[in-house]
Amino acid sequence: MIASDVTFIMNGANHLTDAITTYPFSIFGGDWSGAMDGKEFPFKGNTIIGNDVWIGYGATIMPGVNIGDGCIIGSKSVVTKDVEPYSIVGGNPVKVIRKRYSDEEIASLLNIKWWDWPVEKITENLQVLTDNDVVRLKELDSDRK
Repeated sequence: MIASDVTFIMNGANHLTDAITTYPFSIFGGDWSGAMDGKEFPFKGNTIIGNDVWIGYGATIMPGVNIGDGCIIGSKSVVTKDVEPYSIVGGNPVKVIRKRYSDEEIASLLNIKWWDWPVEKITENLQVLTDNDVVRLKELDSDRK
């Protein structure tokens, strides 16, 4: 879920950082169109938001970050680097506040991928999905395969 006023900074907003100026002359064309000949704006890669992620109000997501499945991003946070699955992060820049589950439970949740279940299966298991019993979810998943 993405709250209101969340900002995604895209790769097109990058500027040269290893030149005398960071000014993007070439985007204005005309006599300045050749300013970048032989140079490229830095590219940070794709921004990827995992499944079952909650991004809080007013957060800013910088280009090229990967936010893992099950993460919670605190309100007004600035995400400048990758966030591991099932982490709760906050601040500017974000820091891990805590993991939502143990490493073993996180591995199970990533393996189960409940978000890929058919809607009917999700509906049948809402009580389990809105609880915190990963062992029960794992049992339920193995029973139905």
